[in-house]
Amino acid sequence: MKVIYMKQLIKQLFFFLFSLIIAVGLIHYLALPTLMNYSRLARMIERFAYTEVTLMVFLFFSIWFFFLQWQYGKFSTIYVYLVYTVYLFLLFIVLFAKAQRYHSYSFDPFDFLIWNKRILMEAFLNVIYFLPLGGLYGMKAKPWEFIVLSLLTILGIETIQYVFYVGTFAISDILLNFIGCTIGYLFVWRIFTLPKTKNKLS
Repeated sequence: MKVIYMKQLIKQLFFFLFSLIIAVGLIHYLALPTLMNYSRLARMIERFAYTEVTLMVFLFFSIWFFFLQWQYGKFSTIYVYLVYTVYLFLLFIVLFAKAQRYHSYSFDPFDFLIWNKRILMEAFLNVIYFLPLGGLYGMKAKPWEFIVLSLLTILGIETIQYVFYVGTFAISDILLNFIGCTIGYLFVWRIFTLPKTKNKLS
């Protein structure tokens, strides 16, 4: 009994530290340095002195609680609603509030393959941004439903950015976003379809 308890404790400690490292690393070293290159977003971020800490705390608890629920095989509906409400709000800001009024297009699917730190970081973030969305689809959607839903969502976002002068319609963004969605979908779909677990929403 003590051995099982210790294993669970060690696993929870690992999840805690892993979540903390991911939250700090992603926000402090990747997301904010990249987003601060956009003057409009930079001004929004600077208005609140604790933006960085708030984002790190939100991301940390989102990841940590996910792992804890995964460990115990039961996911709370309240957790899903809260996390995705904040996530979709932040995603909206990042996608539609960072650019000044302009629109353009790019049909090069690999225009991010340039040895430029900022471009590579943005490409990586374009994958990361859509992991949770793919995970949301992974809870219920079948593979073909996921493909249709994710592509329609991503195409819709790119079209809105172009039509309303808030960004670029880029094939590379569609590719990267879809890769992120696919990774998130496969990860969560695998959890919810494991034959020996009882992962479910409650």
